Amino acid sequence: MEELVRSIQKQVRIKRFACWAGLIMFGLCTLVGVAAEEWFMALLGLAMTVLSIYGLTMMRGMTKFSKEYQPGKGYGYYRRTVQQKLRYLTWGQWLLGGFIVLMFFIYHVRLSAFLIAILGILTLQFNIKKRIKNHQEPDVAELDEFVRMGIVSPHEQTIGVYKDFLHLSHTFQGNQIVIVTDKRLISVFVEEQGRALKTEMLLSSINKIRAIGTGFQGQGLLLSVSNRDHNELHIHMVGKSIYFSPEQFVGSLLRALDAALKIGSYSKEETFPAYQQTRISLHPLEQGLLHKPTTA
Repeated sequence: MEELVRSIQKQVRIKRFACWAGLIMFGLCTLVGVAAEEWFMALLGLAMTVLSIYGLTMMRGMTKFSKEYQPGKGYGYYRRTVQQKLRYLTWGQWLLGGFIVLMFFIYHVRLSAFLIAILGILTLQFNIKKRIKNHQEPDVAELDEFVRMGIVSPHEQTIGVYKDFLHLSHTFQGNQIVIVTDKRLISVFVEEQGRALKTEMLLSSINKIRAIGTGFQGQGLLLSVSNRDHNELHIHMVGKSIYFSPEQFVGSLLRALDAALKIGSYSKEETFPAYQQTRISLHPLEQGLLHKPTTA
């Protein structure tokens, strides 16, 4: 996971460098266009300058944790409702499509760049938007199964769940379950040889959070959280399923985190530890079925 985090951070630094280069280059194009009274060039350069600034704003804080998390502030996209997210993505598709068509017919950009943009629009339409609309919350039977496995306490309220498989009886190496309750953020990563690693972090101890889009057109999401004891938890939600949305899960996490932090800071009298990792064995008779936690 640490290698993955470093790799994604490197990609973000490259993209940020590209945005800075675009800001300088297109800013100069805007000035040249105004000086030469080439108004179309000036307008196009200005539009690209604004896009470069927007890109820098979106990537701000991605390579390192931001300042202290403030309940109810920041991460506006993830806090939106389903319909608001869909409208936001639709506007992005129209802007991307309009820009590429303009560049294709006026500046004759390469066909490969045009096709990549089309694939990006289709990915937004048939993957990201579709999974946001189809995102499934666990039913009562599945919630009971989480309790039986010892992942969730019967005294907790489950707020949101992300998983990259449909049924608990069909899990394989690399699969994961991510759960946020009213008390904890819990990650269960399925490993080989019938074992899984469970990592939990108390919500009221979390003070920093970061979300980085990964994969093609931000299909996946790297979620990182840190607490006041400087423990870090990194969760990579690949986002390939059309039934489980990383965007919706992060929204659930933010709501639960806001509620937990408003109640009060972490107390040593809390039932759950601020941070803990344990091993969870797999059921010997039903491959992939998680059950009672074992000692790490």
